[in-house]
Amino acid sequence: MVTTKRRVGPNTASDSLNLGCGLKAPENWLNVDGSLQVVFARRPRLKRILVEIGLYPKSQAEIPWPANVMRLDLRKPLPFPNDRFIAVYSSHTIEHLYYDEAAALTSECHRVLKSGGVFRVVVPDLAAIVRRYLLRSSQPDSKDTAAERFMDELLLHPRVAEHGLIGLYHRLCGFHQHKWMYDAPGLGKLLREVGFVEVSNPLCLQGMLPACQEVEDPERILDGAGIVVEGVKA
Repeated sequence: MVTTKRRVGPNTASDSLNLGCGLKAPENWLNVDGSLQVVFARRPRLKRILVEIGLYPKSQAEIPWPANVMRLDLRKPLPFPNDRFIAVYSSHTIEHLYYDEAAALTSECHRVLKSGGVFRVVVPDLAAIVRRYLLRSSQPDSKDTAAERFMDELLLHPRVAEHGLIGLYHRLCGFHQHKWMYDAPGLGKLLREVGFVEVSNPLCLQGMLPACQEVEDPERILDGAGIVVEGVKA
């Protein structure tokens, strides 16, 4: 009996889009990420060679990235037609874009959604980060100052510059640093400005987006880790 090997790749027929998916890439979603890891996930031999010659860190190579991810530069228009999806999800992604790029991507999400479709976006909670800074500044820590912890959480720049291929890649693409931070009102304003209605701040794993539990990681929201904002395309 002849068997056909199933090709592992993005589910381009899905009507749910997961932007900046990272390691959370369910088979029934169209998962998108800009990381170089997307390339290596389908080319393990190339990854092994780069590790062996010292151009790629072993710690990065050992991260088990899924192979069903489409690699896209989210600073560019989405390569999908109008009214294509019923759901768009994005977690801890748009803060890695400059504000104008985030606004353009949000507008693209509005364009590719069907009428009645839901955009759900999660970002680090700037208000919670500031509250933690104020608390630490009133209770000094002997290890790190409140300012040092504040800068680490903002992730505007790493404490130490990375070297090798991964360091060069990070410097060239600039994906890994935060460019703009949001609180709930600011993120809601961004969605309203591009045309979303019924903008709300639902709780983790709750809200209007169908099956958000398939892509949502509570650790990136709970205990001040992030905020959730949803909007509907009229």
